[in-house]
Amino acid sequence: MAISDTATLAESFRRLFPNMDQDEALAQLLLERAQRNLVRYETAARRFGAQYEQEFDQFREMVLSSDVDEKTEQDYFDWELAVTGISDMQDEIARLRMLLSQ
Repeated sequence: MAISDTATLAESFRRLFPNMDQDEALAQLLLERAQRNLVRYETAARRFGAQYEQEFDQFREMVLSSDVDEKTEQDYFDWELAVTGISDMQDEIARLRMLLSQ
């Protein structure tokens, strides 16, 4: 990163986070990103639940106990990613909130 880019970032930082130090601002930005990711994963999980009219655990059992087509198998992997992502983002949000509350 060039010096002029660093100066621009520093000025933006001062304008956008006037009452925060850099660590606090970074934690706030990470929290906002984790919250957006959580919404994205929850939306995907709800979509799959509505599409297959069942919970993920039921769907997993169906996929693992039968021969499913490629699309259903891909949906399984995508839904599993969403479920895992929800858990990961909830943990990350809790960690960041704890850090920001100190």
